[in-house]
Amino acid sequence: MSNTDSVQPAADSAETLLARLRRLDDEGRLEIRIDPRPLGHIDSPVASEADGNIWIYGSVAVAGALLIWRGVVPALVALAIGVALYLSVGRAYVHRRIERRVREKALASAETWRQVWRFPGLTLAAKDRPDIADCASPDGNWMAFVRAFN
Repeated sequence: MSNTDSVQPAADSAETLLARLRRLDDEGRLEIRIDPRPLGHIDSPVASEADGNIWIYGSVAVAGALLIWRGVVPALVALAIGVALYLSVGRAYVHRRIERRVREKALASAETWRQVWRFPGLTLAAKDRPDIADCASPDGNWMAFVRAFN
């Protein structure tokens, strides 16, 4: 075997490497850690304003109805409850949606994956290879990380 036979070619396409990344994830050989806070930025391809807005619109609608029906105090209480719900349940909902979009949308397209990788919030970790260092976006080289899994 020559030296070139044992080395993975550096010319792997982004699509090929992304497919390998998906396969490694499916096999459970790596972990994709997702921090949804930075990925929720308006310019992120996996963020959606609608996810957060539904909580706001719902709270305002309930408060508006209570304002007309029962007055200012119940409307303000409803708004306070709406804010509390958003800060607890709503944020968790938004974070789950971002995580799902990373797995369904970003891992399906090399172009989307490149766009998402420009944001902080993703870390690739090798589960069965302690010799491979974690790789974090945006500064880490995800392609080199995947190539390390010969």
